[in-house]
Amino acid sequence: MDVSNIYKNLIYNQRQQLIFNSLADAVLIETADRHIEFVNLSFCQLFKLAILPEELVGKPTANSGFASSFLFKNPSKFIYRVEEIIEEAKPVSQEKVVLYDGTTYLRDYFPLIINNAITGHLWLYKPLTIAHVAKASNVHLLPVFEKVLETISVPIAIFDAEQRYLFVNKISLSNAEKRKFIIGKTSLEYSNFYNLPTNMALQEAECFNQVVDQQTAVRFEEERTAKDGSSTWWQHALYPISTNDDLNTYVVKYSIDITATKQSAQVLQQTIASYTHVLNHLSEVVVMTDDQLRIDFLNKVWEDFGNNAEHETLFGLIGIKNYEFYKQAFAVLSNTTSNAKGRLHFAQKDGSKKWFQYHITEGIKSPTNDKGIVAILNDITKEVHLEENLLEVVKREKELNDLKSAFVNMVSHELRTPLAVISSGAEIIQMMLEVGKPASDITPFTTQIITEVERMTAFMNDLLMVSKIEAGRIDFHAEATDLSVFINTIAATSYNPWKDGRQLIRATKGKVQPIAVDTKMLRHILQNLIDNAFKYSSNKPAPTLRVRYSNSYVTISVVDAGIGIHKEDILKLFASFSRGRNVVNIAGTGMGLVVVKYFVQQHGGNITIKSKLDAGTIFSVKLPYHKV
Repeated sequence: MDVSNIYKNLIYNQRQQLIFNSLADAVLIETADRHIEFVNLSFCQLFKLAILPEELVGKPTANSGFASSFLFKNPSKFIYRVEEIIEEAKPVSQEKVVLYDGTTYLRDYFPLIINNAITGHLWLYKPLTIAHVAKASNVHLLPVFEKVLETISVPIAIFDAEQRYLFVNKISLSNAEKRKFIIGKTSLEYSNFYNLPTNMALQEAECFNQVVDQQTAVRFEEERTAKDGSSTWWQHALYPISTNDDLNTYVVKYSIDITATKQSAQVLQQTIASYTHVLNHLSEVVVMTDDQLRIDFLNKVWEDFGNNAEHETLFGLIGIKNYEFYKQAFAVLSNTTSNAKGRLHFAQKDGSKKWFQYHITEGIKSPTNDKGIVAILNDITKEVHLEENLLEVVKREKELNDLKSAFVNMVSHELRTPLAVISSGAEIIQMMLEVGKPASDITPFTTQIITEVERMTAFMNDLLMVSKIEAGRIDFHAEATDLSVFINTIAATSYNPWKDGRQLIRATKGKVQPIAVDTKMLRHILQNLIDNAFKYSSNKPAPTLRVRYSNSYVTISVVDAGIGIHKEDILKLFASFSRGRNVVNIAGTGMGLVVVKYFVQQHGGNITIKSKLDAGTIFSVKLPYHKV
């Protein structure tokens, strides 16, 4: 409620103007910023102001106060005391002020406070003699106060220290008989007499004691329900007033209708609840912070994603390692940009990642903080996975194209060369037979044809084996095997000696014990590795097969002193049709190690390569002991 409007209405009400002008006491009402809201004739006469009261309305009080201060015995003290009273903003009762001619007046001051804010100042100056005559047995209010308070259109009541009513205006209690009855009684006595609810009377009594004991103002609210079921809300304020000698304490109560404010607050709360409900049901995460990045709001979507929402700051919510996010956030806070976008991810409990696209904008400035930021996080995990899958598909397609090219080149080489040899060999044999050459001359060519046929057969077998592996049509059958006997059998059959006359060297360390293996797979593994060792170390010392037994696994190493492998080629060797760049014209399909690695993995083992160009290579296969 705007108290200044009340006073303006009072001023322009001619009937009330006549009442105030007829009073012997000087009355001054100021606005909060100390402009004259109302003065009566007695005030103008007291301060020797040669101007009509209505002509002073709106003028600064300080100008008139300074000019009038010379009417008092101590002008500077008068001005200083007025400023002191305004600054303290506490009621003053019956304070003596002495005019230059010795006349004494009693000054009363009341700060007009609504909702904790000073909206005006009420000053009363009355002759000392009138103040003394006005005292009665239990009523210590001057008639001038009653007349002034009756004209103010807000409920006002005054109590003594025992909570008894000394005055109540018509706005508070319109019934004249009840108003007369309540004087000298407490609110509780009044409620009991008229059989009214006592809850508000008890609350008022509790607040009253606090006002008297602590000499501080207290406010409380009351909800009133009319017969038609409608409700109104009132705020009551209790202010302590003590006399100069501190012998008497009075309490002033005034009430204002705050129904409109309450209704506005309810509408605001409903609006906030509606917006909060909407935000909590969005698919995006919404977080609002202040200028220190303290979290003001975080919708429930964050928790729905399985994340912890118990964080005070954004740093706890979004890890500080997301440097780009915070770089963007501080750019918005510093007004470098009004919005920013980007991506970030969070690790989930299952080890996966959840990706978000964020959009940061300026927040709303509050009364207590500078503007913060609003960050909206949209879950794009599926989109990121689709992108990754698409990239994987593109990568795979490229690999397939490369594989296709390698396959074509390999087939062209591995088939065309043997076929050319076979064709030319057959032609030579035919010509030698026609001229009657002996069988001993023909044998080298038949041997060459057989070798090339075996080479083509091996190539086709490798192709079929890779095809079966990719189709998952190879079963693993482990059986307990004496590895030493198994290796000796392979060495005796194929490598003692090899084609070039060299013999495989063998070495064993550790306690020999049986191992469960698929003998077909293990034979393929060993023959491939040993064949390669001999093939790529021509004219070098014979390869060595080392077997080392440990407590949990056995390691089989094939060591040669051959041409070695480029470091960049090592990781590629286990891909189909991939060979080292330095093999030159040494025959090979580039599929043997693909099969070897697959068979090793079927045993739950692993294969590693160590190599140095022109110094040799070590292939190591580590196989765990399987129980059969």
